[in-house]
Amino acid sequence: MDRSFLELTRGTQRRWLRAVAFDVLRSYGMEVHRMRLLQYEDNAVYFVEGSRGQENGESSLYMLRISVRDGRGPAEQRSETDWLEALIADKAVKVPAPVPTGSSEKVVTLELPGWPEPVTSVLFEWIPGRASLPYTRAGVAEEVGALTARLHDHASAFRPADGFVRPSWGHEEIFAKGAALADPTARGRLTEDEYALLRDVGATVRERLPEPGPADWGLIHADLHRGNLVGTPDGDVAVIDFDDCGWGFFMLDVATVLSSVLRTTRGEPGGYERFADGYLRGYRSIRELPPAASRFDEFLVMRDMIILNFVLGSRNAAVLGWGPERARGILRLMRQYLKTGEYDGHLRLTS
Repeated sequence: MDRSFLELTRGTQRRWLRAVAFDVLRSYGMEVHRMRLLQYEDNAVYFVEGSRGQENGESSLYMLRISVRDGRGPAEQRSETDWLEALIADKAVKVPAPVPTGSSEKVVTLELPGWPEPVTSVLFEWIPGRASLPYTRAGVAEEVGALTARLHDHASAFRPADGFVRPSWGHEEIFAKGAALADPTARGRLTEDEYALLRDVGATVRERLPEPGPADWGLIHADLHRGNLVGTPDGDVAVIDFDDCGWGFFMLDVATVLSSVLRTTRGEPGGYERFADGYLRGYRSIRELPPAASRFDEFLVMRDMIILNFVLGSRNAAVLGWGPERARGILRLMRQYLKTGEYDGHLRLTS
């Protein structure tokens, strides 16, 4: 490849990534029958139907994730698969099972010409079902709340082996080290007033956040929005896309679920409140809310700051299509937060 991957058109990038996907799948001894790109933002995600040495040629379904730019390194991705395998072994929550290669590797790493960093890939068993659960269906809110609590219960008891490496989603990482305030590309997409606003918001959140104790802090999914919750044909709810999992406040997961439902229920009087009531009831049926629940607004702000960091730091054409409008909306909400102390999705919660 004569030019850097990042200099190629999006269509050329997609063609190049498809070729890489076939190279990766050869590491699994995969005969590919069908492959389709599902998403290409920070990762390229493919639906794959194929067979792996079965005598009868019967195919199975998989999901292949290729880290495209500034992705998690091999150690981080192996650590992600370690937690997934523990969740499966303990039957805590239904999650995608990582698929090892013929040499038992869970992460495939390729050094490719013209690419600024090694390309890392993981293959997962496909979980059939419907993503973005219908939030109005009877019992869904309670079920998702209980699922979140079981995930947090497992995280509280999980003891990772040496070498376990995952990112942190604390205040410093989200604000001071996040793209919006630290990345020159992102900084160039903000006005002086917007940059000052985010610094003020960060200082305000820091002042109001409690110091995390064991009941507040542990491994979290960190991207637990509706699109990552799958209703399976068996009637279960599965959790997918653990690419962002790491150390953080448990309440950040709660805020992520509820803020994603809030955006869906716009224009439906009482829809968000009804879902939140059922969700919190489901969570409390398994475990008490963390003590930091009393600062729920701050976690709503942190969730939107994560989205803002992603949008402003992105060089992906798809993100740059929908991202600017989303960023403007978040900045408006943050101005209001500084005035009132309440954020969009505000609920009065106590532990």
